[in-house]
Amino acid sequence: MRTFARVAEKGSLSAAARDLALTQPAISQQITALERELQVRLLHRTTRGLTLTDEGERYYQRVKEILGAVEEAAEALKTPDGPLNGLIRVQAPSGFGQLHVAPSLIAFKQRHPDLVADLILEDRISDLVSEGVDLAIRLGEVKSPGLTIRRLGKIRRLLVASPAYARERGLPRFPEELRSHPFVRFSWMASGDDLTLVGPDGPMTVETQATFLANNAFALIEAVRGGLGIGAVQGPLVHHLLQEGELVEVLPDWAYPPLDMHAVYPSRRFIPRRVRALVEHLAATLAHIPGMA
Repeated sequence: MRTFARVAEKGSLSAAARDLALTQPAISQQITALERELQVRLLHRTTRGLTLTDEGERYYQRVKEILGAVEEAAEALKTPDGPLNGLIRVQAPSGFGQLHVAPSLIAFKQRHPDLVADLILEDRISDLVSEGVDLAIRLGEVKSPGLTIRRLGKIRRLLVASPAYARERGLPRFPEELRSHPFVRFSWMASGDDLTLVGPDGPMTVETQATFLANNAFALIEAVRGGLGIGAVQGPLVHHLLQEGELVEVLPDWAYPPLDMHAVYPSRRFIPRRVRALVEHLAATLAHIPGMA
């Protein structure tokens, strides 16, 4: 059942084999034996990958409940302060995850050596259940149904430029002056080139002129450091650069609305103790890093 569930979640035998530290033939043999025992086909096999049959989808939903109950039964035998073990898969945004979530997860793993930690750094919003993710760090509003949400804090966002750019081009004194400056931004921003800042007279929206876009926070920071323009960045990723004088803040009197940061995990009757412990650990370590609002 565990093998089938992982194949269903990963969408391929080879990916499931890597995840379970088994060979691909061993995975294939287990799935074939399971289908023979159930007398039903669970997977469609094509050259492009695997998909669940209707019967496979129904079986997968029941299997998840059964495996959760098995884990719950095993968890009930352990003392509340006993060692944590098992696999915990964590997803986080690439920039914030690399700089802050990874060190926090490493410290958690050092305290619980029997755990197996799997950190996935990517900026897309994944389906936690189908991809077998136990816990995700998400920025901004979270609307996905079927998730338990724990707010961890707010990330300050700000506009920055390099000192060289400031000397050569000068810096805007008011938001509307941003229109005459090249802008560096994340390529997947829902607002596009429109930038909303909040000042003494309330919010103001300005249309910027994006000349460099990227889907990676560190690439954007390097573009700003290279003098390509004014950029919108997350405070925790550039706090040290501001302290060291490698970047300067732009329009400090105008507030860039902060981003909420959440820990999200699938809603279910049984939440593994390792997941609950990690959520508490992240809440204690991430909310107080420099650059949080």
